[in-house]
Amino acid sequence: MTNAPALIGTWADALWAIRFYQNHGFRVVGPERKDRLLQRYWNVPPRQMEASVVLADDTWWKLNETA
Repeated sequence: MTNAPALIGTWADALWAIRFYQNHGFRVVGPERKDRLLQRYWNVPPRQMEASVVLADDTWWKLNETA
C-alpha cells in the first residue's frame, strides 16, 4: 500500500476492469485530461489513446481537483 497517487490505464471496452477499479475507489478521468495523462505517462499510439480510459484514485483527485 502506498500514499502516492495512482493512475490506471485500461481499454474502454474492458468494462469488467473499469468496474473492478471503481469498486476499489478509482474514478474515470474525463476525456481531455485522459489524453494529457496518456501522453505524459504512457507511450501509446493515437488509436490506442482513443480506445483507452484512465482511472485515478482519491489521492490523485485530491491533488488535482483544480488542475
